[in-house]
Amino acid sequence: MVATRSFVAPLLRIAGPVALARLGIIGMALADVIVVGQLAPDELPHQALGWAPTAVFLVAAIGLLQGVQVLAARSIGEGNKLGAGVVLRRGLVLALIAGALSAALMWLGGERLFTIFGIDESLAGPSTPVMRVLAFSIPLHLLYIAGTFFLEAIKKPGISTVVMWLANGVNLGLNLLWVPEHGAIGSAWATVGARVFLAGLLLICIFFLRDGVDYGVRKGKGAKGAGYGALLAVGAAAAVSQAVEAGAFSAMTVIAGRISADVVAAYQILLNLMAFVFMIALGLAAATAVLVSEAIGRGAPHDAARAGWTGIWLNAIGMAIAAALILVFANQLGRAYTADISLAALIASLMWICALVLVPDGTQVVAASGLRARSDNWFPTFSHILAYAGVMPVLGYWLAEHQHMGVKGLLFAIFISSVVSAVVLLLRWWAIADKPAKAIAPEEPVAGLVEGEVRDR
Repeated sequence: MVATRSFVAPLLRIAGPVALARLGIIGMALADVIVVGQLAPDELPHQALGWAPTAVFLVAAIGLLQGVQVLAARSIGEGNKLGAGVVLRRGLVLALIAGALSAALMWLGGERLFTIFGIDESLAGPSTPVMRVLAFSIPLHLLYIAGTFFLEAIKKPGISTVVMWLANGVNLGLNLLWVPEHGAIGSAWATVGARVFLAGLLLICIFFLRDGVDYGVRKGKGAKGAGYGALLAVGAAAAVSQAVEAGAFSAMTVIAGRISADVVAAYQILLNLMAFVFMIALGLAAATAVLVSEAIGRGAPHDAARAGWTGIWLNAIGMAIAAALILVFANQLGRAYTADISLAALIASLMWICALVLVPDGTQVVAASGLRARSDNWFPTFSHILAYAGVMPVLGYWLAEHQHMGVKGLLFAIFISSVVSAVVLLLRWWAIADKPAKAIAPEEPVAGLVEGEVRDR
């Protein structure tokens, strides 16, 4: 009898550092919200609205880079380590292009990105400069993401984790320096400064990797790897999916803004808390994608299925523990976010709904990552469109405004939509998990980091 392989330990070895890195990403946003909430609480709505369009562009572009993680891991599973370096170089080019385009669109859109959705000019006006400053940080963050996906694929996620938490220290210091005088705009500039540090240090670390030559980081002449078409085949579906989801959540922020400044502040804080916990699920999703992709590269679909199911169950356990902690420390969390006593009490009273959201929300992201690792790229996208574009904003609008439920209505809409998405994706994973996945052919040989990309262009 052949022993079945356990994926718990491999998943946790990757997911632990990855989750810490993802927590560091949201930790920056958490520090921004807390510092502004404590030192300039009147500007919390401007910060929340400034982040709303920024999140859509940023998350969509991050989705576009998902192919770096999937295809680098698959190259390694196929025994082609140099191919992972090819994927990295092309991912960095995509990061710069997507980042520059996103920033340009945000600057051109300006205040219209708010007023077109019914946000009053008294809120839209002060929020626009915050958004425009945050736009500068997008290309920098995307360079970090491309590098992070590569490091996760080669199972060295600890490097990006350390860099991210060092950047958190930079971000907190700059927030404390600039927020007292400049408010939400000062916090936005702190984000830019921290991401300059973040992208620069990570790329330096990757360039000087001890085994960088093996992965074609510094020299990759003659290496074959997935080309831009293959990267975009994975990334385009993920980008659409994540843009839809981020756009839907931003639409919920707009609905909150239509009600009152207090409602948008409370919703932003609760969303920030859920996003912080969601980083644990993202860590498990990344680890699941790496191990599923590697197994597919080895031609072992049954191992891929076991890795996927293990990730899904580990997520459920982790999210249940996080939900219990949120319920126990609801009052303390509310007071930590804001010095406004009435706002803190409102936040604490709604923590139980946030706890309900965690398990289905985490489940859908892990299942989607497993499916994309198998080259089932567009099904998760259509599922997200159904749940987050079709159900959530409509339900949120009806509950929050027409049923006068306010923030509670928005949170219930998130919960129901997450359940819909999780159920659909779990059924899809159950149906195809043990089947062989489509192969991806490598493109032409490429050279090193600079030489190869100049030739490609």
